[in-house]
Amino acid sequence: MLVFSGCSIMCVASAVDPLRAANRVSGETLFDWKLVSMDGAPPVTTSGLPVAVGGKFDPGEKTDVLAIIGGFGTRMQGTPALLAGLRRVARSARAVGGIEAGTWLVGRAGLLEGRSATTHWEDMEISPPPSRAWMCGRTATSSTGRSSPPAAPHPPST
Repeated sequence: MLVFSGCSIMCVASAVDPLRAANRVSGETLFDWKLVSMDGAPPVTTSGLPVAVGGKFDPGEKTDVLAIIGGFGTRMQGTPALLAGLRRVARSARAVGGIEAGTWLVGRAGLLEGRSATTHWEDMEISPPPSRAWMCGRTATSSTGRSSPPAAPHPPST
């Protein structure tokens, strides 16, 4: 999971804790995860709490599913290098998805073309608003925030 400063701690917890709970209830490791940031430093959430990460985002690292957890300002962090990295991950991952404002980066990387998606409701204040809708599909998904991330690790059924 790629975590950006400015995200909600609830989104991070809602993405990770259902995986932890599934492992505990099943008595086996069904899911494993790694939290990373762009530079390896702990991203700071909107509540001021830092998120411990296990390193820096590496597009060359084997990834089954990449969830991008963004927040305020994340949509402006789509550097050419980051967007190319997301496209590289998407070529081999089962799914790439955005949680909260992480959807902006998934879309800017071109991974939601011809699909619809959602983003955090506060992004609707952005002017101009997105010019077209994206649709969820086999390899890309999105979530509006803390209530939906448990679905993010699983590719949508089609």
